[in-house]
Amino acid sequence: MKFWGRKCQVIAGGKIFDMDELDIEFSVPFDNNEEPDIASLTLYNLSENSINAIKQEQNTIINAGYEGDIGTIFKGTITKTVTRWSGTEKITELQVGDGSLQWLSSHVSEAYGEDITAQEILQDLTGKFGIELGRLDLVNNITYPTGRIVDSSLKDAIQQIVRETNTTFKISKGRIFIMPKDEGVPTGFLLNKDTGLIGSPEVFEKEKYKGFKVTMLLNHRITIDSVLVIESKTANGTFRVIKGRHTNSGNDFLTTVEVVE
Repeated sequence: MKFWGRKCQVIAGGKIFDMDELDIEFSVPFDNNEEPDIASLTLYNLSENSINAIKQEQNTIINAGYEGDIGTIFKGTITKTVTRWSGTEKITELQVGDGSLQWLSSHVSEAYGEDITAQEILQDLTGKFGIELGRLDLVNNITYPTGRIVDSSLKDAIQQIVRETNTTFKISKGRIFIMPKDEGVPTGFLLNKDTGLIGSPEVFEKEKYKGFKVTMLLNHRITIDSVLVIESKTANGTFRVIKGRHTNSGNDFLTTVEVVE
């Protein structure tokens, strides 16, 4: 498999910024923490018009990949923007939260009627605040015989009901995923030295996890809970991603992940 031409496109402030036309760097993390991921984005030597167009709370998309194979690696809202000079270079730095604006600022006050189910409440909560629902698959879809009163932040309301159903919650690429713990999302991707694997996976062990740290050429398909097959000198088999990061910095155009069987 050959990789032709690194590509990156940032959509922000009603404008499209392309790596073919200016320098762009990013660091996009993803993990199984309930809190939204925060991406760092750096754009070099923007015009004043472009800088003025980029504001907090605007939707932002980062697309990346290679010629003929580009996809979204992050979608969220701008939480911070700073422009500074370093010598002759004008540097604009952004922080972008994955669904963090709705997550942190929204409040819900709702009384649900008798025999409402947890799934029905979660569908209403996610739809009410404009967060796209990527998956809703509960381990235990509780029925509340006397109804349910919700009066709290969106964050607390969703987290509480998800815990009651023995299910996990994650925002990824601007979408909510509510699904059974430790259940992966198949990608159909075989990773080896011919498809982007760099070096040999290294063993890691921390807390309850034991697996491998893996480095590959940037792959927009890989995110939290992605399931892939690895062929290497050290790791062979089917693995699930529990943590990772997409990076474009200097000569690095990489996806690094931690995987477990």
